[in-house]
Amino acid sequence: MIMQETIISFLITKEEADLLERVIYLEPSIDEVLDNAKQEKGLVRLKLTYDDLKDCLEALSFEAIQNDAPKEELLALYVKMQGYGKLKELMGRHGKVKKTVSKKGTVFILEVRMLPHFSKGKKVVRTIAISGKKSLYQFAGAIIKSFNFFFDHCFAFYSEVDEQHLKMEHKEIYELFVDIGEEPTAPHAKGVKNVKVEEAFSEIGKTMLFRFDYGDDWRFAVELKKVRAMVPGEKLPVVEKMVGKAPLQYPPVKDS
Repeated sequence: MIMQETIISFLITKEEADLLERVIYLEPSIDEVLDNAKQEKGLVRLKLTYDDLKDCLEALSFEAIQNDAPKEELLALYVKMQGYGKLKELMGRHGKVKKTVSKKGTVFILEVRMLPHFSKGKKVVRTIAISGKKSLYQFAGAIIKSFNFFFDHCFAFYSEVDEQHLKMEHKEIYELFVDIGEEPTAPHAKGVKNVKVEEAFSEIGKTMLFRFDYGDDWRFAVELKKVRAMVPGEKLPVVEKMVGKAPLQYPPVKDS
């Protein structure tokens, strides 16, 4: 069984690519788009799906309303990329559209449980379906989005779950520190951008600790529940089940 996916390709300036880099925290899929970009005659060629393009547009529009954002530049890029989106109905002069064929893959179903200390004893769980070929970075973005948090801090996956204190020794550690050139917490730590979900969660029942934001120190237990075949045309990642209301990432400060 195979499925077709439309890829659109067009050129942007380096400055526009920097703007996309700015909004990765909102949509982790943009990071993969930029990783696959190619330099071409002083410009940057993007190759992305229409779903990726939609993610870019949503992130740009959100960032444009933030107080410290370069609004004019963000909106100009939004309008430009929105125009390329219309190529799905009508080809323009500046873009190329082609069909690629991808083989049927596997979907990993993972249960993400906020640890009781952080959920104030309440059950707060999200069940997420994601392609096993996606990176831990992309999975982390899906986790954070499912709890209505901003993807704006470093994070890591650890092989042992500790409800209260973070153990100093873990057999497996995957940290964003490795990818961004910061010193990892252990010499054997690996990054998250080049490690796939199917590599880290290698068997049903495997559970890891997901730690987000080393300041507020949010912690979650992540367990692989099952693996199934991908359905043609399926849009992933997706939150299949939500239990409990997540606490606010940034609660309002009370007046003294």
